[in-house]
Amino acid sequence: MTSLQTKDASQTAQITKFFIAQPAAGSGYETGPLHIIYSNGTESVQTLPPLKASTDKEMVFNAVGFSGVELAQDRQTLGWTINVENCCTSYSIPLSVVVFQHKQVLHTFRQGEMVWGWMFLEGGKQVAVVYGPTHGPEVGDYRLYDVKTGKLLSEVSGDADTQSLKSDAPEWAKLLQARIAH
Repeated sequence: MTSLQTKDASQTAQITKFFIAQPAAGSGYETGPLHIIYSNGTESVQTLPPLKASTDKEMVFNAVGFSGVELAQDRQTLGWTINVENCCTSYSIPLSVVVFQHKQVLHTFRQGEMVWGWMFLEGGKQVAVVYGPTHGPEVGDYRLYDVKTGKLLSEVSGDADTQSLKSDAPEWAKLLQARIAH
């Protein structure tokens, strides 16, 4: 992913608008670039890496789109998922959560399985993500990260018998489970 910035911006400008552009015709992408507009009139544009073709020696799974874009309560922090081609489905799946602040990508969180859902907590200081297999009766791997450091703060898995979180799961995990259930 690359970033194109226009004008010179103060790090205190708030994000006022964001949108995903349409992909160029015949580009092979599901979406176009992600545009992030600030209160001081500046703009940051996030693009996906160039598509690569698979070969006999290497199977390539390209990042093909942006999805799930959300602005944190602090209006300084934006997050989104990156949809990637998947070997086992006819559609792409979100495999990582990207956290963006002060005109730069701070962290990309990836666990290896599909992102089922995610959300900001604490006004944008934390991000909660639940990962799981693309198909099947799984509960998911709930992870809580610090936005500033990228450090894993907490992790909890659900109960395989009930296919939900246990009653003693942390509140942040219950909030995320409730969010993805709706």
